Amino acid sequence: MTHSFISKDRPYLYLLVFSCLFLLLTFFVIYPNDLRLQSLFSPCSNSGPSVAGPVSVKPDFRMLIGILTTPKTFERRHLLRHVYSKSLWPDKNVTDCLDIRFAICNNITNEEHLTMLELEIMAYNDIIILNCTETIFFDKTHSYFSSLPDIFGRDRPYDYVMKTDDDTYLRLDALVASLRDKPRTDMYYGLDIPCNNGTEFNFWIPAPFMTGLGYVLSWDVVEWMADSEMPLDFTMHPEDMMLGWWLQIGEKGKNRYSNIPAMYDFRGDDQEPNCNRHDLIPDTVAVHRLKENSRWSTVLKYFNVTHGLIKPSKLHCIP
Repeated sequence: MTHSFISKDRPYLYLLVFSCLFLLLTFFVIYPNDLRLQSLFSPCSNSGPSVAGPVSVKPDFRMLIGILTTPKTFERRHLLRHVYSKSLWPDKNVTDCLDIRFAICNNITNEEHLTMLELEIMAYNDIIILNCTETIFFDKTHSYFSSLPDIFGRDRPYDYVMKTDDDTYLRLDALVASLRDKPRTDMYYGLDIPCNNGTEFNFWIPAPFMTGLGYVLSWDVVEWMADSEMPLDFTMHPEDMMLGWWLQIGEKGKNRYSNIPAMYDFRGDDQEPNCNRHDLIPDTVAVHRLKENSRWSTVLKYFNVTHGLIKPSKLHCIP
């Protein structure tokens, strides 16, 4: 009796299986890129915190962008998440992988900040907690770079690692394009200072350096920073200046690239232009000093990030 029941219903089972296979085939034919879309938002390695899981194909270009921020600036982090999610445009190469994480020191004493930060980690899982003290000196930046091999592993999870600030806007497509043909070893990239024979400074600097608005190191230099004892002797000075000095003493970062004028500071109405501060330009890679929302609005409109979705309209009274 049981055998007869199964035999009778088996055609319906075949029909169900055939229908599922047909739907899968239709999905692959009509939406061939949808399964690969996750790689735009996924981490480049299997280690460390993950939002969408590891990529299914090994990317041709792998980069970690670390945004140094503070516990209290949760509104800025929320803005940046929106901005950079909209910056992963459809024409982006699917084999490029960009991880964007926020880096914060662990000496958090404010209960409100701690609660908000824990909620962020639960929601986004894109924050790296560092063993350091919030400061303008190099302790935090050194902690960021030197912690990465332990967090993500030493099997070269990234080609490049970037340090930037939460008042810097990066045009991700332009950044990747500017790095694509650069060496992936012993590389140091950013906005070189001094950029005008040192006339923009009225004090002595130990070595040329890339300004802290955003600079990039190849992964081998990051591993050197994690392993070398030398950098520990030079931490209580401005972070970008100290990095340039460290690399010079350690004879690292010999493949050096300064992307002037594409990386620069935002020029306010009352400021004169100079070699690292000027008006917005179409070929921008990074623009810095966006501490006010009004400046963010100016920059995002200039680069058409919002695409003018909201149009002013007249109010009409309904009789």
